[in-house]
Amino acid sequence: MMKQRRQLIENIFSMVTLRGMEYVLAFLLVPYLLRTLGPENYGAIAFMQGIISYFNLAINYGFNLTAPKDIALAEREELPRIFSEYFWGTFFLFLLCSVVFGIGYFILNILFGISLDIPLFFACYMTAVGGVVFPVWFFQGIQEMRYITILNLLGRLITMALLFYLIQSPKDYIKAAFLQSCTTVFAGLFSWYIIYKNWPRILRTPMIKDVWTVYKKGWRIFLSSVAVNLYTSSDVVILGALTNPVIVGYYSGSEKLINCIRRGVGAVSDAIYPYITQKLKDSPSMAYQFLRKQLLFYAMGGIFLGLIVIHFSPAIVPWLLGDQYIPSIEPLQIMAFVPFMVAVSTVFGYETMLPLGLQQIYSRVLIAASLVNLALIVPAILWKGALGVAGCVMITETFITVVMGVFLCKKRILLN
Repeated sequence: MMKQRRQLIENIFSMVTLRGMEYVLAFLLVPYLLRTLGPENYGAIAFMQGIISYFNLAINYGFNLTAPKDIALAEREELPRIFSEYFWGTFFLFLLCSVVFGIGYFILNILFGISLDIPLFFACYMTAVGGVVFPVWFFQGIQEMRYITILNLLGRLITMALLFYLIQSPKDYIKAAFLQSCTTVFAGLFSWYIIYKNWPRILRTPMIKDVWTVYKKGWRIFLSSVAVNLYTSSDVVILGALTNPVIVGYYSGSEKLINCIRRGVGAVSDAIYPYITQKLKDSPSMAYQFLRKQLLFYAMGGIFLGLIVIHFSPAIVPWLLGDQYIPSIEPLQIMAFVPFMVAVSTVFGYETMLPLGLQQIYSRVLIAASLVNLALIVPAILWKGALGVAGCVMITETFITVVMGVFLCKKRILLN
């Protein structure tokens, strides 16, 4: 009992430390890139990153949720089999996505003249490579978050040093996209040294039937991830398609600041997920008590931070991003309470519904939210541009939180 709690505290500390250092590094780097590249080129990168997110989504396939759970509940002798299933499952999806893109782009270019900034595409596509070579899900499952912290910081420090050295003008935007995308690649390469040092024979030759098993297991989570992606990354893609890179740049400036807060929530929840999965199995009453305390803490913190953002954003945006990003102030204020909604819905969905095996309900809520977002996003953009996207994000996150909360209340989950 004490060992589990000590490990949980260590994992939360590791992930919060990681996010804290990321905040510091982002505080130094993001304003530099936004100022150096300008709204147009930074918007072009954000637009392409939105497209690449579809590939990352397919390659990840929900393994970030299913793999940690399987590993956390497995005996040590089962680790090589589980690790190999998920690693090769990710690798095969990467190959499939790469081939499908190559063939699809060739056909669309020949038949319809559709083209992309291919150098920028491949620069951003390195994030997909990083998703394969850095098995974050493994370190989550064995509850060794300190490795994620160390490796991420190492990769980020390398790319950050190169970014400050090499990015000097707006024309360097492709190099900037490439280096930002290589953070997880560097972290992943270093991670394999740790893996082979501690688990030298963990990677085995894949058995197709075993890989197919993890695909079936992750299907519902994958659908949920698709739904989430439709109201996150797709918003930027649709905004770019209907407007121009400058407006995307203004929206991305505000989104970057909001995401800094959201990542803090994700860090704590990633550390808690394996612990709460095991605790719900061993002692449900203690698990619910823990979740209620976390929910209260998240709610109070989210409301406080939202008020801070609304009040101080007119001063924060010009100071951090420069006067050219003044149009980012209003979208930022509209999304001020998005971290609050995300924090509460994370406890409801990620930390409660998924460990309890309620994947189907979880998926349905997110799919419904995506449909709400898709119904609103185009009219909102045509009406208000970046402000419309910000409003859609706030409405969608509120919808998710309310629906999940109502469902859990009806089932008396978290109330007892």
